[in-house]
Amino acid sequence: MQETVFRKNIELRKEMELLYRGNRYKLGYGIDNDGKSYITFGEEFLPAGHFYTYGQLVNEAILGISPLRESIEVIELLR
Repeated sequence: MQETVFRKNIELRKEMELLYRGNRYKLGYGIDNDGKSYITFGEEFLPAGHFYTYGQLVNEAILGISPLRESIEVIELLR
């Protein structure tokens, strides 16, 4: 997936299911107790991490052993 498409989907708050090396990941959204919006991201059936900005997401979220920013171009959008 192109990084520009991935970023635009996040700006539009589109929920996504992604495939990377045979593993499924889910990306969604939530609001914390202070009313701040966040992005949820994690491997399917495991607890998701919470990220407050796009930059935090791509720099801190992990796909396998690599940061998400290094893998965006090779992930497959399932939904």
